[in-house]
Amino acid sequence: MLEVLGERVGGWCGRESGSLRQAVRARRRQQNADMYAKLDADVAVRTTSLYRVKESPVVPAPQPETRPPAGLACGRCAPVSRDSWHDPKIEDSGTVINVLDIGRQNFANSGVISRYFCDLAQCFNLVKFQYKDVIPDVQKDPAYIKAIEDTTEEELKKTDLNLDEKGDGDNRNSAGYLTVKKRVEARAKKVLTDISSAMSYNILRVVAWLTHKAIRRVAGGGCGTRAGSVARLRRATAAGLPLVFVPLHRSHFDYILVTFALYLTGLRPPLVAAGDNMRIPFFGWILRGCGAFYIRRRVDGSEHNGDPVYKAALRSYIINSLAANNNLEFFIEGGRTRTGKPQPPKAGILSVIMDAYLDGTIDDALLVPVTLNYDKLVDGNFVREQLGMPKQMETFWSALRGIWRTMNTNHGSIRVDFNQPISLKELVQSFKKYNHFKAPIEAPLGPADDKFSSDLDRRLLYNHSHSSLYGDDVSTDHKMMVEAIGRHIVYEGAQATAVMCTNVVSYVLLTEARGGAGVRRAVRARGAALRAEGRDLAYRADPDRCLEHALEMLGPLVQRERRTETLRPTKSIAAELELSYYANTLVAHYAAPAIVATALESIVCRPDADGDTVRHQELLGSALQLYEVLSEELILCAPCHTIHETLLRALDQLLASGVLVNAERTDGLEEEKWSRRFAKAIDDEEDDGYERPDPTLRIKYIIQKTPEAIAERRRLLLTLRPLIESYSASCRHLAPGTVKSVVKATIDGLVHDYTTNKMPYGAAVSSDAVRNCLRLLRQWGVIEMYTDNKERKIRLRPPYDDAQKLNDICSHIYKFNVDSPLLREESAT
Repeated sequence: MLEVLGERVGGWCGRESGSLRQAVRARRRQQNADMYAKLDADVAVRTTSLYRVKESPVVPAPQPETRPPAGLACGRCAPVSRDSWHDPKIEDSGTVINVLDIGRQNFANSGVISRYFCDLAQCFNLVKFQYKDVIPDVQKDPAYIKAIEDTTEEELKKTDLNLDEKGDGDNRNSAGYLTVKKRVEARAKKVLTDISSAMSYNILRVVAWLTHKAIRRVAGGGCGTRAGSVARLRRATAAGLPLVFVPLHRSHFDYILVTFALYLTGLRPPLVAAGDNMRIPFFGWILRGCGAFYIRRRVDGSEHNGDPVYKAALRSYIINSLAANNNLEFFIEGGRTRTGKPQPPKAGILSVIMDAYLDGTIDDALLVPVTLNYDKLVDGNFVREQLGMPKQMETFWSALRGIWRTMNTNHGSIRVDFNQPISLKELVQSFKKYNHFKAPIEAPLGPADDKFSSDLDRRLLYNHSHSSLYGDDVSTDHKMMVEAIGRHIVYEGAQATAVMCTNVVSYVLLTEARGGAGVRRAVRARGAALRAEGRDLAYRADPDRCLEHALEMLGPLVQRERRTETLRPTKSIAAELELSYYANTLVAHYAAPAIVATALESIVCRPDADGDTVRHQELLGSALQLYEVLSEELILCAPCHTIHETLLRALDQLLASGVLVNAERTDGLEEEKWSRRFAKAIDDEEDDGYERPDPTLRIKYIIQKTPEAIAERRRLLLTLRPLIESYSASCRHLAPGTVKSVVKATIDGLVHDYTTNKMPYGAAVSSDAVRNCLRLLRQWGVIEMYTDNKERKIRLRPPYDDAQKLNDICSHIYKFNVDSPLLREESAT
């Protein structure tokens, strides 16, 4: 058609029609030639590319970085729980999801309004869970009714009424008895009303939306949780057993964060045990609507807190809530940690749950340790309280000021992680099998001698297991089991806590790079070491970028010299105390090898010591003594492992890192050779009085003097040095008086030593460490604590009221506070 048109146009224009036809054909041939040339070029490119692919090395596609498995149940005492709550077909890669992005993902393909208001749409389309009102069941509980009757009789005795007036049990209709009972019942009803939660679906939705907005504002890095943990919780929920969430407590924000993370992932929010100090106007009402039920901070101790009606109401409320299949949450450490280290458990609520299982109220319960960590703590810091100043009570206006300050500060990233659910029934059955808990313990904890403390595990549990919510009529074995389960939960939670970049940088600044040199290299190496040891690092960016982010979060706590790029802690007590809060996450991780290294230094620095070698038995015995001193500070291992085994593993770590070397290589055959000789001796003679020799008596280690070994010893020594300084100062300032005066005198002494450069560790100025040392001395029988005029006081017990006797027992602490050449080298740098 184009050719015909060309001929006609050519004819009209006076041209020959053939010339146009030829031009069109030539143009078409050119286009075809270009097209075929392009096809030939594409074939050539594909051919050469395939050739290169076949001949060049195969490069796999980039894969997402996996994290080590964290939060798994203990394989020794809960093997069934470890295998039950995961899908064997799906491998847990440790993927972390940002719970703030769940709404965006769910409504990504929805309408414009839903996509724009994804947070609001997510919160208002969550599952509505039903919560049974258990107050009527509590009022019918026999223990609750009996507590009211017993209290009525006690009050009648106090009012000196005639006992015949109320009758001897058959006649309880007298006016006096009914009047007192009515008053007690009214008080019991008020107690129950104050305790009980008022979970509201509408309040939950509103608070979830507000929390969305708040976290987006204060946490630039979002709020992460492990995807595998959420999948495990869904499988555990399908079992129909109540879940008991047991978080380690760091911030007031924890109350909402755990509920928020569970609610957004479609899991049933728990009823939360909150301290009665949180019952402040408006905010307390919101927390109650989110599931909080309020408990007194102390249940035993004073006459008011020892109210049997209150105990019975609280126990019955918890038990009936579990029987109604409600999930429960309580902070096993009691209050927030002021030091950043995990605290010994408060076993009150755990003992109630144990009681509900043992008496058959519930068939079983699944304990879920929960860990929370922050790049920068939302609550500010605890420097005031660590300096011995009184704790400030929360009010409406102080809470409002704190919220306003928090909302205008970037706190980096937040992690909320849930460990594997652990069967309470399985824990109880497992702990009954461990022989190191079975021997009777009646002697108090005391300073160990140079021999191995074979019963240290039992004595520690015995001295920490005397706080029970349901009185003193419970057997010691039962209390020790509750204490052991509580310590197991705290230990597992601490080991599963995600490590933030501020934790690593703070630890490096206070230990291995305290002088300011090589901080970047040390941060990179410490992160790699932690990852190799199986810890979950909450950061995955380039180490230099993570260091810059950590420095931004720590702010004025770190001094930075721009000219030399030197980083060092700010020279002040407040700065070092706050840095130590973040560093103590890793102090708990390195506690065991640090104890062995500190014990090694105490042996090496003796005047008559051999500076080149150390005996195995002497080193391990000294390490056991040091852990007994620091038993109020650190939970060294889960109770299903002995302290002796844990310190042996720590000793192996020092051997692997080159700090120590076997003086005589036996290739592990020394004990085997001894057993053969012993078996031969049995064949030759029968002697019932034959005593087996200790195969470790001949084991010796050579102390390495290489720069790497010295740097590792110095790092481990500085890990615990501030604590030992605090304990030594507490012993020096020990005197009769009030607890407050003794703590103040010790803190003032530590501040004076720091300001006069006699002691370089600002983190040693810690009222928590001083109080823990006083608890240790009370367990040793050195001091006695009593209450006089509503004040807690201290007096020395005989024979330690003599100065020489007191110094002798305190020498068990002083000997670890040695003036090591390693620390002098560190001060010089």
